[in-house]
Amino acid sequence: MRPLRLSSVAGLAGLCVTGFLAAFLSSAGTAQSAGAEYMPVCNHPRCINPQVTSKSGIGTANATVEAKVLPEGADKWCAANNPRYKYCSKDQVEGGGTGAKRLYRASADCVTGRMTAIDGNTYTYAGVWPDGPGKGRPRFNTSNPRFPSKKWDETGVEMDGGGSITGWGGGSPNLAAHWEVLCAGAPAPVVK
Repeated sequence: MRPLRLSSVAGLAGLCVTGFLAAFLSSAGTAQSAGAEYMPVCNHPRCINPQVTSKSGIGTANATVEAKVLPEGADKWCAANNPRYKYCSKDQVEGGGTGAKRLYRASADCVTGRMTAIDGNTYTYAGVWPDGPGKGRPRFNTSNPRFPSKKWDETGVEMDGGGSITGWGGGSPNLAAHWEVLCAGAPAPVVK
């Protein structure tokens, strides 16, 4: 048996670290279960998004949706973002995740194009994004200057310099996802 050289040990350690990082980073954004519907708070990997638990009137003038942070979503999020904290999943479910709400509600009048998203703000359907990554997805206007929805890549989250989430709401991909759940199957409203 030959002794391991320092360069061989370093190479092996590098491969292990690379494999760990690849597995960790690929799981960080996968806290959502396949096939489930979500009402996203934000589209940043550090956000935990509530899963749809009930809906009614979908595609009508009286569409409503309720969503909650569920244990299975919290378990996945905690494994990727806070694996050492024993009560992470319980705290996320009880505290409502990123948005800190135990129950998220959204509603829409799919005929006139008005939506109250889970952030409590009212948005008006403004057609679809003409190009870029959001091409063909619903676009919205709002009178709330804090969430202008002027570009597709808004995360819907505000963060401080240290990376801590300090606020949330809006975010074009999130609003599009809300509309797509609330108004599934409905014809697009007339843009005024």
